[in-house]
Amino acid sequence: MPEAAFHLGPELDRAVNRMDFFRLFKALAVKQQCQYFVLSEVAGEDDGVNLHHPHALHNLPESWLGRTPGRSVGSDDPIVLQSKRSIAPFSMDLRLYPSSLAGLSEAQAAIAVPLHTLAARRYCLIMFGGADQPRHENLAVVALDATLIFQRYFEVILSLDSVSGLNDREIQIVRWTSEGKTSAEIAIILGLSEHTVNSYIAAVLRKLHVVNRAQMVASALRSGLIT
Repeated sequence: MPEAAFHLGPELDRAVNRMDFFRLFKALAVKQQCQYFVLSEVAGEDDGVNLHHPHALHNLPESWLGRTPGRSVGSDDPIVLQSKRSIAPFSMDLRLYPSSLAGLSEAQAAIAVPLHTLAARRYCLIMFGGADQPRHENLAVVALDATLIFQRYFEVILSLDSVSGLNDREIQIVRWTSEGKTSAEIAIILGLSEHTVNSYIAAVLRKLHVVNRAQMVASALRSGLIT
């Protein structure tokens, strides 16, 4: 049986930003002999998984993302479907139920842990890259670690995003600004007008109580809204 890796150690207590949680979830996946992981919200029945959502974490190669339109995975994907129907951790044989999430990994098995916030928003941690499905009793240990890491992620990241008052689109724009993109470039990336992007930025400046884009990015970095 795999060890409970993180919830009793100092790594979890020291996690304060998205990069810290990226490392924790990646380490949990590696411990299960999985090369890749995806943590994403699973919303309504007709919604897929948006890999570019501000709250999504994953280590999928950039070259795979072009194979998923808009960096999203459809609601008919077997792992996405099962994650919406299940409240318990599960494993899936990808040879019987091929998933576009697995991309070019040639993974034969996936492990998924449904997760929930206090506001009843549904998330799921999906790990794949291994050849074998874990025993049922091992899933409980994996789920415990995943749940405790996610609880910390909610406390220091997701709940903070809610308190900040920034919506998903505003966080996207802050992130692209932090990468040096101009309003015109962000407009092209997100399919918006430049005027709309500038309106979003003006709203973010007010919400974060800053006066320019440099301060906006610095404030978002300090608060963990972006990494």
